[in-house]
Amino acid sequence: MNEEVFQTFKEYLKEKSLKFTKERETILKEVLTRRDHFDADELAADLRTSGSKVSRATVYRTLDILHEINVVHKATLGHKHNHYENMVGREHHDHLVCLNCDKVIEFVDDDIEQRQEDVCKKLGFEMKRHTLQIFGYCSHCAPLIKSNQK
Repeated sequence: MNEEVFQTFKEYLKEKSLKFTKERETILKEVLTRRDHFDADELAADLRTSGSKVSRATVYRTLDILHEINVVHKATLGHKHNHYENMVGREHHDHLVCLNCDKVIEFVDDDIEQRQEDVCKKLGFEMKRHTLQIFGYCSHCAPLIKSNQK
């Protein structure tokens, strides 16, 4: 599967008159190993720690490209900056985000997915991708928040 991803990446770059560089390859390889939610600065720091000399700007630009070709999903997850997650070999899912501890819970709900498709069809909207994030308090934090409100 990774070979397909690399080929898609190379073709996209060529189509946009961009170069397939060692730095972009390094970023793609690192992203494909990830199973967590990460931000661009974390990825850049991890690459520097492992000895890769990749600029922060290149990380940001490459993540945008990977988002365009659906290799990564991009979401704010309640923060003022984007978080990313590797979607290669993973099915679409949505997120519950705790406003207290920042815990992210992934879930899949076929009824919600169908309802979104129905809304798009009804309104004549062609969906390309979507994200659903629900913000609140996880089962650990909810009782703490409630007790502090008394």
